[in-house]
Amino acid sequence: MSRLPVSLTSFSLRRPFKALGVVAAACAVAAAVSACGGGSQASKFRPTRVVSFGDDSSFLTSAGKKYTVNAVTIDSNGNALDSSNNVTTSESSFVYVCGNNPIWVQSVAAAYGFDGEQCPVTGAARSAYFLANDPTTTVTDATGAFSAANAAIAKTNAGIASVIAKISQNTALLNNGTLVLILAGQADIFEAYARYKFNGVALASLETELKNLGASLADALTTYVKPSGARIALVRVPRLSLSPLVQGFSADDKAAIAALTVALNDGLTNRAEVDFDGRQLTLVRSDDLTQLMFDSGTRASYGISNSTAQGCAVPADSVRATAAPLCNTSHVAGGVNTRGSVDSTVSSVYLWSDATHFAPQAHARLASLVVSNVNRNPF
Repeated sequence: MSRLPVSLTSFSLRRPFKALGVVAAACAVAAAVSACGGGSQASKFRPTRVVSFGDDSSFLTSAGKKYTVNAVTIDSNGNALDSSNNVTTSESSFVYVCGNNPIWVQSVAAAYGFDGEQCPVTGAARSAYFLANDPTTTVTDATGAFSAANAAIAKTNAGIASVIAKISQNTALLNNGTLVLILAGQADIFEAYARYKFNGVALASLETELKNLGASLADALTTYVKPSGARIALVRVPRLSLSPLVQGFSADDKAAIAALTVALNDGLTNRAEVDFDGRQLTLVRSDDLTQLMFDSGTRASYGISNSTAQGCAVPADSVRATAAPLCNTSHVAGGVNTRGSVDSTVSSVYLWSDATHFAPQAHARLASLVVSNVNRNPF
């Protein structure tokens, strides 16, 4: 398998990468996960606008903070700086550099020369609309343990039902020059798992429920997006059974998470394949990509050297962040780490930032796969 450029990890939105370069790098990934599309386009689709919907994996705050390792301004020793370039340990004074360590939707938009209001970049067209829902909490609590209550909150705020509502409210942004990015369902899977684990709901019943939920998202795309002529990159939910959180579960609970993820993805895919053809929708198999980034025999090809541990360090008081920004790149060796801080060099080769979210390297790989699909798909 061809090695993909590790430089994608440290990609800065102030130096947008060229879409064709991403395709050349990403097709090795796409071929491996059977998602590179069916041949070249007669006339290459170049979006005039990018609109993204989804959950925490695609969410930026109004200040560009994310559910991953967030870049902050630091000095040569790794100390965080405030806006006056003074060393600070107060997170409220940190200067976040939202163009560094971008999440996948930022990188896809940048590939076409766009950015959004959450992270303005000099010289880029302001034609990206990042409209993902904020779950307001991770599915783990401040101690890092799975929380059924947090999972329920996350589903309410950023589950598929709330994502569908957001799509229905923003159809005015959609036309035949729009590229729509969709990734949703993580909160729904963990909330269903909580009912299986703590409420005794039968797994088979929950699998049927999630399969129907996935289908409902595909139906929403048919209702609200398809008539506009917009092109869609539909991303399957990553393989959550490989996340650090679930790797710590019992074998039965790991199997339950795996089954629920497959059920939602299959419901989504099966309905989308009926309602769309390759001229308007491309399916992105992030679940297969996750497996390749996780496995010891293939992860190095994706710039990953640690696919099991969390990149975000445990704070000195053991109180982890449960909302964006998840953690940051300030780090002082031998000193007191700020909340969830992590050495930026080390974090660049991690698969996971925390218990359930991709680190920057994985976001870069997902972005390159999406752009490859879009550029090769016969839209």
